[in-house]
Amino acid sequence: MSLFDRFRRNKTAKKRTDNQHAPRHCFVLCKTAEPGDPSIAANAVTKIFGKDYSIDCSDPNIFIVQRGSNTVGFLAHMPAPIPGQEAQENADGNFLWPEGKEEAGLHQSHVIVTTMGADEKPAVEAAIEVTKLALVALKAFDGLGVYWGSANVCNSREVFESFSDGMSPDHVPVPIWLRFQFVSASDDQIGMYTLGMQQFNLMEIEVDQCQLSPEDLFEFVSNIAHYLIQSGPVVADGNTVGSDENEQILVRHLPSMTDDTKTVYKIIFGEN
Repeated sequence: MSLFDRFRRNKTAKKRTDNQHAPRHCFVLCKTAEPGDPSIAANAVTKIFGKDYSIDCSDPNIFIVQRGSNTVGFLAHMPAPIPGQEAQENADGNFLWPEGKEEAGLHQSHVIVTTMGADEKPAVEAAIEVTKLALVALKAFDGLGVYWGSANVCNSREVFESFSDGMSPDHVPVPIWLRFQFVSASDDQIGMYTLGMQQFNLMEIEVDQCQLSPEDLFEFVSNIAHYLIQSGPVVADGNTVGSDENEQILVRHLPSMTDDTKTVYKIIFGEN
């Protein structure tokens, strides 16, 4: 991505093989408790996965996505809301879904979306597969949103489908795989922290304070997340990042603002 075409001090990308925390499932929130539509599911699988894939809808409550004789994943319909208002709580405060808490509270059932073989796949590939399965579930079960539990974030169907459009290993939809949480630093400064980077065996990213606009801060942090997910943990303590040679923004490995027992990538504006 352009923001990190030039990375200083450490230019060797380290490939990760450990995918212990790779995403294996998510949850699609449904408007009604009705079962899914097999014909819509079949068309969605062909469009999203390709013509070599199919879906077995012989059980109205469990749709099985397959490639030949191999099972890709399951869409298990549960005719009740997610217990404990968990989806609503994780939609609350998500700036990408301002009315999320109220709208997520309207779901009458949910689909457990599960990929197979995540242990054998790189974490990004596993996340892409879960995302594709969720896109099928959104269409087949008339979903209204997706709860990505690995990042404690719930997004609307519109946001999920929009950011996953054109998804590939080189263009990953970090806004639906991570939670980007704004915090108020002062009257004229804001901060942000992420949740969900552990899916890719990476530390979270935090900005304690800066004078960027919310839009610019979100873009900056999401670009950092994208870069790290693509390249691995290549940002050492004391490195700088930026969009060109003239922009040098310091990165430190420091305790998290939310849990001081955890170390994060702390982006420090105004210092180098």
